[in-house]
Amino acid sequence: MHNPTTPTMQRYAASLATIAARLVGAVHDDGPDERDRVLTDARALPAPPGVDPAAALAVTLAAMVDPTRTAGELLAWCAALDGGAADLHPAPVPLARPALVEHCLAGRLPIHALAEHEARRVIRIEVDRGRTDAEIADRHHAADPTRLRHWLTVARRAAAVEAAA
Repeated sequence: MHNPTTPTMQRYAASLATIAARLVGAVHDDGPDERDRVLTDARALPAPPGVDPAAALAVTLAAMVDPTRTAGELLAWCAALDGGAADLHPAPVPLARPALVEHCLAGRLPIHALAEHEARRVIRIEVDRGRTDAEIADRHHAADPTRLRHWLTVARRAAAVEAAA
């Protein structure tokens, strides 16, 4: 049985290509805040079963690169940065603990007990399940309202990107 929150491979690839293009723009033109927003959207995008989201994003980005250019040519613009290309790398993101996410979704664990990335995952699943912002806020009332609004904004933006693809 197909899970309605799991995209088809084609829809996922199209959504990921849109996110990858946004990531290229963010890295080249917008800076670390936008880069982090785009990476958050990428992490929130549900992948089809068996797809490694990090590998899929890396392959999609690699497909956008001109293979006739050397690595030095492609990264020459980074020379102006203090740390070169290393300045562009985001901080590592810890892996979500699926059992905690499921306990929170089932109402057995308050959302404030989760790490930030796990809470964002819970909210994205709630959005994908069709819940309204008010329903999500009611289910997760223990969350800080400002953080909850931020998580909802990120989840809705990621869902819109996926739907547009």
